[in-house]
Amino acid sequence: MLIRKRIIISNIVMIVIPVVLIVVASGLLYLSYMHLYDLPHDLMEDGGDKSVWAQHSVEEYLNRLQYSQENSDYDKRDLSDILEHLKDGGFYCEITQNGKVIASNYSNEIKLQADEISTGTTLPNPVVIQTGSRLLIRDSITKNQNTIAVTAFDPEYKISRVDWLKQMAVVGAYVLILFILSIIIIALTNAIVSVRLSKKITGPLDLLNYGAEQIKNGNLDFEINYNGKDEFGQAISNFDEMRRRLHQSIQSQLKYEEDRKEIVAGISHDLRTPLTAIKGYVKGLIDGVANTPEKQEQYHGIIYSKACEMDVLVDNLFLFSKLDTGHLPFYFDEVDCKEYMDKQIDRFKDDYETKGLKISYCNNCPSGVPLKIDYDQMNRVFINILDNSAKYKPATVCNVNFEVNSNEYEVMIEISDDGDGVPEEIIPNLFKSFYRGDSSRTNSKGSSGLGLSIADRIIKAHNGTIRAENKKGFKVIINLPISKGEKE
Repeated sequence: MLIRKRIIISNIVMIVIPVVLIVVASGLLYLSYMHLYDLPHDLMEDGGDKSVWAQHSVEEYLNRLQYSQENSDYDKRDLSDILEHLKDGGFYCEITQNGKVIASNYSNEIKLQADEISTGTTLPNPVVIQTGSRLLIRDSITKNQNTIAVTAFDPEYKISRVDWLKQMAVVGAYVLILFILSIIIIALTNAIVSVRLSKKITGPLDLLNYGAEQIKNGNLDFEINYNGKDEFGQAISNFDEMRRRLHQSIQSQLKYEEDRKEIVAGISHDLRTPLTAIKGYVKGLIDGVANTPEKQEQYHGIIYSKACEMDVLVDNLFLFSKLDTGHLPFYFDEVDCKEYMDKQIDRFKDDYETKGLKISYCNNCPSGVPLKIDYDQMNRVFINILDNSAKYKPATVCNVNFEVNSNEYEVMIEISDDGDGVPEEIIPNLFKSFYRGDSSRTNSKGSSGLGLSIADRIIKAHNGTIRAENKKGFKVIINLPISKGEKE
């Protein structure tokens, strides 16, 4: 559930539950007050006026007799109930049938006082008589030719401020207690709902705090598990995704540092070899080892050859550095695949024939298939691949075949030779920097280990892919996307 909905529901609960509990508490308190102060329910409803209450009580009893089934004998329990009911309100009661007393709780003194008020007076029906502090209420009905009269008498009736003040004091105490109970109910309800809501909020915050603490301490190998489908769920998911990406970034940085160390080691090794040779031959010239013009000329040629190797290595390093940092500019032109490959292969055949490569060519790509390429950089890719074939050819002559195919989306260029190939386990590493396959090639072939790595970066800059495999020799497969703009 969303936190927003949870807060709305909590606010509703904090209103509804206290209202219900306060209503229930007020009802229970009301009943308790009636019992505690011995106040009849209908007396409370009549606003505390005993005269009105007594009239209603008598009238209600007579109406019950009027509409009850016909009985010759009245239920003694009914007679007792009305006597007790009026007694609770401070009234003595006498019930007569045809002038004969059938129920009464009058004492002799009460009887004399009641007769004193009513004797010798023609009384209407019903009647209420008050003299001083005495109040007499009488009402009657005729049923089955029997006249039933009920007389309620209060010898100490006071319609005074004392009763009113007492009632106000009772009501005030009732309101005060109800007010205190209401505050307690509201406080408890809000506390319970707030605690539950705070747990739903502080729980995810604790998880985020834990994650931040772990990241601060350098620990990224942890996971935050939170199954809630709310705003915190999305925030924690994003936080965990940030952690994973940060972990990947650090791992990439560590790998980059390792690669950098390998590159430095490779550079040191590749520069040390020709430098050592140059130093040796220079030392031979200084010490007079080359004591003939022919030998001196040989030493000079070797020194020049080694310096050229260093120059090529430095150029490759410079190119690789620019490719690796993205600072090498590319100048793309749109060319026809068939025309471009035809011209390139014609040139390569002449250039590499002297290096022992016999190049064959098969172009299945129709005319009009557009490619966006950088002439110079794409040529460098082909040259690096052909140089590898020339350096590692097992015999005097190596056959190299170019095959070009295309489909709706891309052009596939396959360059294969009939050499010995490479071990399968090193194929995934061929496009890594300074990787030469085995140590035996390091010195004998004079390879820098950057050729295929440079080719890989150039092909990626063309939004293509390059891979290698063994297939009756060594094969390199290049995939280049067809130019969409020209096609459209």
